[in-house]
Amino acid sequence: MRRAVTASGAPDGAAAGGPTVPGALMRAEIAEQPARWRELIPSQPDAWPAAVSAFRAAAPELVAFVARGSSDHAAIYGQYLVQRVLGLPALLTTPSMHSVLGVTPRFPAAVQVAISQSGRSPDLVATAVALRNAGLPLVSITNDGSSGLATLADVHLDLAAGPERSVAATKSYTAELLAVHTLVRAVAGEDLAALADEIDGLATRAEALLERVALDVPPIADASAQTDRVLVVGRGTSMATAKEGALKLMETAGIAASGWSAADATHGPLGQVDDETLVIALTGSHAGRASVVDFAAAARERGARVLEIGPSVVEGATSLDASTGVPDELVPVLEVLPLQVLAAELSARRGTDPDRPAGLSKVTLTR
Repeated sequence: MRRAVTASGAPDGAAAGGPTVPGALMRAEIAEQPARWRELIPSQPDAWPAAVSAFRAAAPELVAFVARGSSDHAAIYGQYLVQRVLGLPALLTTPSMHSVLGVTPRFPAAVQVAISQSGRSPDLVATAVALRNAGLPLVSITNDGSSGLATLADVHLDLAAGPERSVAATKSYTAELLAVHTLVRAVAGEDLAALADEIDGLATRAEALLERVALDVPPIADASAQTDRVLVVGRGTSMATAKEGALKLMETAGIAASGWSAADATHGPLGQVDDETLVIALTGSHAGRASVVDFAAAARERGARVLEIGPSVVEGATSLDASTGVPDELVPVLEVLPLQVLAAELSARRGTDPDRPAGLSKVTLTR
């Protein structure tokens, strides 16, 4: 049975002018995620069938994703999913082609899916307008129904994540993953009620996972507090997690982190690995797992410390099993949760505030 959204759990003072403890908003929003996921489908019973119909009516030969930042990582997930589930080619658009260079390539019959927490970035709006003018219908996925991308769309899907006040995107990101997953699976013919039940079960798993990582991650953060270089490595749909996890560590804790495919990481990043490096190996997905394990082993030979987010198959690694029993397509939704918690914990130990990282703001108005 699906449960109603609970309160965010924000500490006293957050609603009345901001938290008194650095990172309080990020921690509250991490904890809030399972409850928010449960509302994604039932909160908008008309929008989901409309989005599926608009997608199918386009009879697309191609799916074009429009996104930036964390949302771009959700689009990478979508790119894999569209190709795997629908058998259609999918690409990530290049917004500067439209907003800076003023060029719109010729597209075959296609549909565009714009993903944005705020829906307000000028270059994303410019891209969506250009593609609309080129004949591509727009399905937008945002957390603001009054935003430019929402009002421009043929159909808008709300993330139902509620206000996200920490600069670090957490609940909006995982809601984006689930929105993309729901859209693709529904276009493929799956029942929306069944998909809602699947999300409910995933949320229950997430609640248990967050309880575990609340105990398991702080000692890892203690041991990693002085680390200045992190490689996050995955394959397939976990490429989204590799990039998003690295971004969270960069923007909240000021760590030089990067996300890689294990196949690409052997062509250069491995050469930078030494005993000051933390390698985070994403092994939750079956597809491509062997190459991630191989890279982790090679990194350990060069002295790296290895944290495995997966089923404890990397020899000598500290392991956090985030997704056993979950289909590969849903692994990225769960495996990013320990990385969100790790980012918040490392930020605290390094004296930064993930709710207000230096030089960053919640809405990035790229042009």
